[in-house]
Amino acid sequence: MKFNKEYITYVIVFFIVLTFGILAYLDLYACPFYFITGIPCPMCGMTRAFFSVFKLDFKSSFYFHALWPVVMVVLPTYIFLIIKKIKINKKLENTISIIIACMFLGYYIFRHIIGSEIVEIHFHDSLIYKIYFLLFK
Repeated sequence: MKFNKEYITYVIVFFIVLTFGILAYLDLYACPFYFITGIPCPMCGMTRAFFSVFKLDFKSSFYFHALWPVVMVVLPTYIFLIIKKIKINKKLENTISIIIACMFLGYYIFRHIIGSEIVEIHFHDSLIYKIYFLLFK
C-alpha cells in the first residue's frame, strides 16, 4: 500500500493534536520553553484556550489567549500549503507570516503591560534556575 504525502501529513497532525490533547487533559503537558527558562512564550495560554473552546467556554478561551481564532485559521491553511492543496505567492506568504508574528508579539507585550497572570515570569520555577542553584549553592 502506497501512502501519499497528504495522507501522511493528516495522520501526523492527528496524532500530534491527540498527544497534546491527552497530555493537557491529564495535566501532564508543560511548555518546554517555560519549563527551561521560567519565561512564558507568546503562545502561552494557547493549550488552555483550546481546551476552553472544546468545552464551549469562549469567555475562558479568550482569557487564556485572545488569538486562538487566528491559530484555528492559520494552522489548517498552513497544512494545506504544505501538501500543496492551495498555492499562494511566496511573497504574500512571507508577508502574512510577518503580520501574524507581529500580532502575537504585540499581544504578548500587551499582556505583560497589563500584568496578565498568564504571562508572569517565574525564574525560580525554571530548570535553569534549579540547575544554577544546585551547582552554585
